[in-house]
Amino acid sequence: MNVKLHVLSAGALFFLGQAAYAQKSKNDSILKENKIDEVIVTGYQKKKADEITQAQAVVSGDAIRRTSPTTSIGNSLQGKASGVYVQSATGQPGSAATIMVRGVAGVGGSSEPTYVVNGMYMTARQFSAINPADVESISVLKDAAATAQYGARGANGVVVVTTKAGKVGKTNYSFESKFGFSEKLKDKNFTMMNSRELMNYQNELGYLGVAPRSQDEINALAVYDHNWQKDLLRPSSIQSYLFSAQGGSRESTFYYSLGYDSDNGILRDIDGLKRYTGNFGFTNKLSEKLNVGVNLGVQYQVTENFRDRNNTQNPFAAMYKYAPYEPIYNPDGSYNQKMRAGSNTVEQIRNNRAEDQRLRIPVTLFGEYKIMDGLKFKTNFNGLYDWYMGTTWMKKGSNLDLTTNKIPTGSLAKNTFYGFNYTWNNSLNYKKSFGKHNFDFLGFIEYNDNFTETANASAYGLKSTTLSVPSITTPSDRNTFTGTKIRNTLFSLAGMVNYDYEGKYLATGSLRRDASSRFGANNKSGIFWSASAAWNIAKEDFMKGGFINDLKLRASYGTTGNDGSLSDYYNVANVGFDLYGNNAALFPGTYNSTEKVYIVGNQNLKWESNAVTNAGVDFTMWKRRIRGSVEVYQNKRKDFVQLVPLDKQEGSYYQYINAGDMTQKGLEAELSVDVMRKKDFQWTVRANISFQKSTLDKLADGQTERNLGYTYLKVGESPYAFYNVRFAGVNSANGNAQYYDKDGKITETYSASNAVPITDKTPFPKSFGGFGTTLQYKGFDFSADFTFKLGGYTYNNMYLLANDPTQAKAGRNMAQSAANMWRKPGDTDVLQRVDSNGLRDSDQWIEKSDYLRLRALTLGYTFDKKILGDDSPINKLRMYVMGQNLFTVTSFHGEPEISVGSAESTSLFVPGSYNLYTYPAVRTIMVGMQLEF
Repeated sequence: MNVKLHVLSAGALFFLGQAAYAQKSKNDSILKENKIDEVIVTGYQKKKADEITQAQAVVSGDAIRRTSPTTSIGNSLQGKASGVYVQSATGQPGSAATIMVRGVAGVGGSSEPTYVVNGMYMTARQFSAINPADVESISVLKDAAATAQYGARGANGVVVVTTKAGKVGKTNYSFESKFGFSEKLKDKNFTMMNSRELMNYQNELGYLGVAPRSQDEINALAVYDHNWQKDLLRPSSIQSYLFSAQGGSRESTFYYSLGYDSDNGILRDIDGLKRYTGNFGFTNKLSEKLNVGVNLGVQYQVTENFRDRNNTQNPFAAMYKYAPYEPIYNPDGSYNQKMRAGSNTVEQIRNNRAEDQRLRIPVTLFGEYKIMDGLKFKTNFNGLYDWYMGTTWMKKGSNLDLTTNKIPTGSLAKNTFYGFNYTWNNSLNYKKSFGKHNFDFLGFIEYNDNFTETANASAYGLKSTTLSVPSITTPSDRNTFTGTKIRNTLFSLAGMVNYDYEGKYLATGSLRRDASSRFGANNKSGIFWSASAAWNIAKEDFMKGGFINDLKLRASYGTTGNDGSLSDYYNVANVGFDLYGNNAALFPGTYNSTEKVYIVGNQNLKWESNAVTNAGVDFTMWKRRIRGSVEVYQNKRKDFVQLVPLDKQEGSYYQYINAGDMTQKGLEAELSVDVMRKKDFQWTVRANISFQKSTLDKLADGQTERNLGYTYLKVGESPYAFYNVRFAGVNSANGNAQYYDKDGKITETYSASNAVPITDKTPFPKSFGGFGTTLQYKGFDFSADFTFKLGGYTYNNMYLLANDPTQAKAGRNMAQSAANMWRKPGDTDVLQRVDSNGLRDSDQWIEKSDYLRLRALTLGYTFDKKILGDDSPINKLRMYVMGQNLFTVTSFHGEPEISVGSAESTSLFVPGSYNLYTYPAVRTIMVGMQLEF
């Protein structure tokens, strides 16, 4: 990664992969903005841009605020940096994004990177709750030279977040606000039928047993025609406020902020998300040798949820499945419960509520003591308290209550957890120069402890129809209570050394030993290391005076580990008890509710490791107007962890094992050009692209293939190839669907046994990236950012169901394309002839999910002192309008980006591989104000 391209702070011009904008003061110059001595966070250390030998991308806080939805920070990285693949998990307010650094990280485990916020480890959900306006910068560490310092946490890449801190100088106050709305994106490349279209289509299915309707019946029902999407959805209302103050003196600095964000979402009767945030940071120089500091954050949010599953309890499924002539209400005003697709989702939403509350309190305490010149000791404590309460309430007498119980009972469920994650790091840092030789040594001891306790309680037969919380008196006839306690630890010893000669020749090395409680008793510890070198060629005498301003060659090799691919306690045998706690005995496996299987412990489970080779070149030229970088890399992942079934003779159990090896190769490129760079007019264009390929090298126990259900593993091929029967088209003579058998011969007889791995189709794209432009003319600023994905595939289950005639037979709505079916000999480019089997499961429904999307468009104007006057208490006022997801180009039928098929379909863990009816993507329009005084 061209680290030189990312040296600018929020007050600098756009750099590659960024969309930052700054209104410059009258004394600023373009050359000053393109300086290369800005300090960049590289993990445990900070370095100048020309001292970095590792592959990493940096996105400024200003770029994050300007391109992220108000309530989600993860999507702000989309298209901003090569090698960083980002997809929206869902369109739900506050939803965490799916982020993968340099591709799929393993087979059967998580590909999620490690998130580190001010030195504190966080989950993706915790990271997503950070207020974007509080972020100074995000660094994405990609190669081993960057990630090996995190050892067991570094195999999937590391996202390092630095929040704003105090600065020496006059106190600067700012107030930011945004207002806007979002709406569901239109269905791409298909339209659902209206009432007449559906009933005429159903009449054609008479030979499937559907009773035909007369024209009078069709006319009578068509009166009720309506669009279920309009009935169930609405434009959301978005608002955001943030007040902050930043300043300090030589002895102490401070930064604090208070924020409020809300997005009620596009689903009627559901109040999507409300979030309250606070951030308070202080540093004090107690003496010439001692500095101390504290940073305290508070995040509280409330989310109302829906049932994200494949039936009409999910309103996003119901709006496609309900027939358009079926009304919400009966003539007497009661809910219509006779819809053939399922129960009334409007009644379900109103009478079966779900709410999540989350409170997070992160705190950082540090002290730094200067022992002698060049030698410092630092102790750093990071703690994160995380509390959650989820409440679901089924109203007594509701339709679901009457359906599931013989008599009305109602129910109440409370699911809660609290956790405390803390990291204590003690380090020594020694810097020394001997003439032109410069050394920087860092050694540290780190201990990380994660504790979580859960409690799940439910009650049935509620005494009250309005009770929503337990009371002192018994609230129900039947109560249940379950819970868990989980703890994992990581103890680490690490050392890092940096060397440079005159700033021309640079070398770095790191060594880390981790001991993780998640691994078997025989393999608890792992050792990880890295080495890298760089040559700043532009600093050589023979390069001076040319049009090349900076030219750096970099190379690195190292190893990292991964303890995030498995859950806790699956490295040990489990103890079981009877109902009353008697007769404890060793039990070979325990039931896992997430995986829905019994799992056996494995004391010989080894570390999953990743050996990374990386080479790159960074350059700037033509008075620093052209900036770019090119990277090539190879990752050799060994002993990846996967949950696999044991042999049948061992019982119906699963076990986490070291399942095989995998290789990843890739190329990444970035380029940024200042087309125009005048005092009153600047124009920058930028682009990045990544190519990646993964190959399965080995499977455990000598296997060459492994069937995972709808995806497949095959040695020598890309992992997660789709596994399905191959579709051979429609026989135009008789309308029958044709398929390939295992030998490649065409047959009209469908057999699931003819399924094969389709090795040229996987969910992961072959390339992805982004491009954009920024213009500034006097007080005006304009920016546009596009993202794209090429070469990935998705099993389009939604489109299959929308075209399957057996769904219409069941009374469900259909896509207009369903009517384009074979009717007579010679018909081509049509769906197969209708029969009682409907449309069969085959690769006919595996569609390329390529897309080009206008991710963000912004237009703003800044009023500065020239306009406001030198006596004005306002330093700067910027007004702007911003749009997100304004248009998408794709051949996919539906939404090509959403990575979660269905939140309650936990087996569908490969992002973007299988679509169902989750919260859809949205288009957002906002107006905003940034005020500094």
